[in-house]
Amino acid sequence: MSHSILILDDDRDFNCLLTDIFKQADYDVTSLEDPYEAIELFKDREFELVVTDHRMPGISGKEFMEKIKVIRPGMPVIMVSGYLDNDMIRELIGADVSGVFLKPLNIFSLLERTAALIQESEKSKQRTDATDVHESLGNEVQYDKIGFNFRSFPCRSEVSLKFAKRIFNLKEFTSTLTLVGESGTHYQAICEDICGFSNDAAEQFIYFSPSSFDADTVLSKIEAAGRQEAKRVTCVLIELEQMSETQKLLARELAKGAGTFESIELQLRTIFCVNGDIDLLMDDGLIDENLYMLMGTSEVVVPALRSCPEDIPVMAQRLIAELVQKKGLPVRPRFNHTGRVALQQLPLNGNFEELSAIVAMLLEQSTSEVLTEISVQDALTGLLASSPRGMLEKYLGSCQQEYAFAVQQLFKGDRSKVAQFFGTELAAINSLLN
Repeated sequence: MSHSILILDDDRDFNCLLTDIFKQADYDVTSLEDPYEAIELFKDREFELVVTDHRMPGISGKEFMEKIKVIRPGMPVIMVSGYLDNDMIRELIGADVSGVFLKPLNIFSLLERTAALIQESEKSKQRTDATDVHESLGNEVQYDKIGFNFRSFPCRSEVSLKFAKRIFNLKEFTSTLTLVGESGTHYQAICEDICGFSNDAAEQFIYFSPSSFDADTVLSKIEAAGRQEAKRVTCVLIELEQMSETQKLLARELAKGAGTFESIELQLRTIFCVNGDIDLLMDDGLIDENLYMLMGTSEVVVPALRSCPEDIPVMAQRLIAELVQKKGLPVRPRFNHTGRVALQQLPLNGNFEELSAIVAMLLEQSTSEVLTEISVQDALTGLLASSPRGMLEKYLGSCQQEYAFAVQQLFKGDRSKVAQFFGTELAAINSLLN
């Protein structure tokens, strides 16, 4: 299969010469003379190497290289020029150019360097693909590292690794377990890990939220598990603090196997999932003393994502893989180094839910196979704009402009008086009204 190369040179004769050289060497060549057209083409087409002139109208070869490397980080670029001084050559090398050739060309050296760069690029891609496979599968990597499968956190940080080991050691709790996290914590994924610690097919986990937790539903699901020959049922109550007083009383009975549940013969366990420290929840009246005593016997704090930044890029890449598979997309974008760093720096006060929303916005907005720092920033902007607060701010901004137009009419178009009325600079009023 021929390797694809883009040739960019505004000198038509030299462009044709380069095109002929590479075609004769059995490369698949695309030739362009306009650098801006080449940048647009890069957003939709895959190339394995670029050969570009340095001196071009409107943009230099170095500037062109910087722009395409944002779209395709790691893209090998060979720079060709009639003249480059030593300072410029050093500058190009510092900007990550893969090769510099001066005219007249040594054709054999150019082809030799091209072949070597494509071979290096292919090896690098194979290494990246292998890493992605491990990250998308995750379980095998974690088993090698900590001795058991754990997917809810990749355990790249000490904080999440410590949490995973604590959860694993508590896997055989007999009555209750309390997971204390912040808003947006992925409790169900954590509980699925706990379920996965046991290979016993006779165990079932059942999940309840404030909208689904009532006596009839719980009894129905427990009885269904019994008919499926389950010997132990673990009921997971998510966002317990948001439940009604009747639901909290039911939760206490479930944990103690009393009242509504005293006739259940199956072994019952309960996992309480709450957003907030249980001492503070009790002080605020969101849980009573009886629940507090039950929950405090085996309490585990789930780390916030911001406390384990090394895990975030791996989790984001897994979410990308899941969404791509779910939507049947042809390409799975990958985060480059700048994208991974940007993810690690996110505060993520909404934890896993917020990360999931950012990833979904990334897939919606980006057409590139490489997700960069700019991609992450654009997704955050898009997420904010689509939020209720963002829409409110947009509406208030439009009201402000309408108000300013009304005041301008009042002063018969005298914007200096409008600025004085609002107590601001004339430039600000001009910017608002233009």
